[in-house]
Amino acid sequence: MWPAWVYCTRYSDRPSSASATISLANNNNNNDKRPRTAFNQDQLAILKKEFASNQYLTEERRFDLSARLGLNESQIKIWFQNKRAKLKKSSGVENPLALELKAQGLYNHSTVKHQQQ
Repeated sequence: MWPAWVYCTRYSDRPSSASATISLANNNNNNDKRPRTAFNQDQLAILKKEFASNQYLTEERRFDLSARLGLNESQIKIWFQNKRAKLKKSSGVENPLALELKAQGLYNHSTVKHQQQ
């Protein structure tokens, strides 16, 4: 059995601190970073309607949406991923792994808003 911290993405080899990110950005001169996609209102309406009918895309659905909206497939895939993550975060429900990591003192960020007392 692996320890719980193995499953935590926080301990990946990606830089997680702002200074490391800034340092990498300065070295790359921001040439590698794609500009943020600005979806128009029609695109958002269609994406939201599709998400309401099913939160997960099939390859065929992603291809059809791409052609219909004039976006590439990865933009649509990422929009769905972000939408699912936002929905999960706003639900306030923590998954069992997060609870186990907290019990071990290894999980120091929260997806649940704490209420002011």
